[in-house]
Amino acid sequence: MYFYRSMSNAAQQQNIFLITGTIQGGKTSYLIELAELLRKRGLSVGGFLAPGTFESGERSGFKLKNILSGVEIPMASTKETAGWFKYRRFWFNPDAFIQGMEWIRKIMPDEPQVVVIDEVGPMELEGSGWSEILEFLSSTSVPVQLWSVREKLIEEVIQRWDIPDSRIIQIDEVEVNQAARKIAESLV
Repeated sequence: MYFYRSMSNAAQQQNIFLITGTIQGGKTSYLIELAELLRKRGLSVGGFLAPGTFESGERSGFKLKNILSGVEIPMASTKETAGWFKYRRFWFNPDAFIQGMEWIRKIMPDEPQVVVIDEVGPMELEGSGWSEILEFLSSTSVPVQLWSVREKLIEEVIQRWDIPDSRIIQIDEVEVNQAARKIAESLV
């Protein structure tokens, strides 16, 4: 593989920050602002976001958005869609997972300083969804990774990937400017 070198378990976990909040609590919006602040600090930021889509004020699905190019593809919908698979209340586009993984693979030779994964949830904890790319990223020397995680799943994610409590950023408690400073300082 042409990816980053592997690191020891202790070292690799130090570079993962968990951005957490409630469901529909603003994690993706926080990540958008955080990525922009990190770019303004001169850091290279890649990865993807999963902004929600709404119909009549209700969450109707998600898009997958490439942070670097701005390209978006449909990722999930509450409506049954041919060729998509059902998981809980959403139908998921398998091509979105293939595309998201490809976006990550394509940026790795450029050695990004920050990689964003939005979001780590029940699928990943069960070994599907983004789990393959998370396993890969958690064994690399990417300087900083930002994973968004629902508040109620934070303990499971911490245990699964052995992430220290000091790497949790609660969006309701830490202003995005403070988070950007903490992350930038971790690179020094």
